[in-house]
Amino acid sequence: MSGPGIRPAIRRAAAPRAALVAAGLMLAGCGSEGAGPLGDLAGLVAASVRGAPDTPTEAALPPPGPIAPGVLDTSDRPMIALTLPEVSRLIMTAAPGAGDYLNFQDQNRRGIRMLGGAVAGTYGFGVDLLAVRHGVDDPIARPTPLADWPGQVDREYQYRLRDLENYSITVACVFDVVVRETIEVIEAHDTVRVAETCTNQARSFTNTYWVEPATGTIRRSAQWTGPTIRPVTVELLRPAASG
Repeated sequence: MSGPGIRPAIRRAAAPRAALVAAGLMLAGCGSEGAGPLGDLAGLVAASVRGAPDTPTEAALPPPGPIAPGVLDTSDRPMIALTLPEVSRLIMTAAPGAGDYLNFQDQNRRGIRMLGGAVAGTYGFGVDLLAVRHGVDDPIARPTPLADWPGQVDREYQYRLRDLENYSITVACVFDVVVRETIEVIEAHDTVRVAETCTNQARSFTNTYWVEPATGTIRRSAQWTGPTIRPVTVELLRPAASG
């Protein structure tokens, strides 16, 4: 279990704030590429706008076995592994670009956008998570030592449905330490597993993060990306260079 001081730091602001979590509609326009091998993520349909049941994040499959260290020899850029249920693990390398956001792509230029350890968008899936609005204190998007995590953050997920208006889902997310675990992602990492429960008046879902407590680096995560969309498991193979 977590050591003294970690749980109180995370739980101290755990009370949900219902007034901040009403869902909104957004009308910004953006294109989306056709569906491909990752089309499992294209299950977002019009019923989502009406509050269809969410796909539980806990349903994400465990990563399918170890990753050979030699995979790092294929590129010197930041690298992740992406796993979805019933889809083989995909090794993705960050595309060139500036800024804090990293776009990880497969050979067909389909992939996900990451901000720190947070999935901040998907592209090329037919239906995409356009963006996620993270607060300045969100430790998933901005690595923060675990002892300094807030108890709650608010987050807005923004979507585009083909031939329909864009819309967004706003939730309040509360963190809770689960257990200390050593996980294998290329090599062994000592982490703390943190469960994040996000809610609003219409839905609730849980994300799971394996966090290095001293740095806040998220080595593995299982994250919700939208109503009825299958959750994704992301493993950090090579982080972006600091500084």
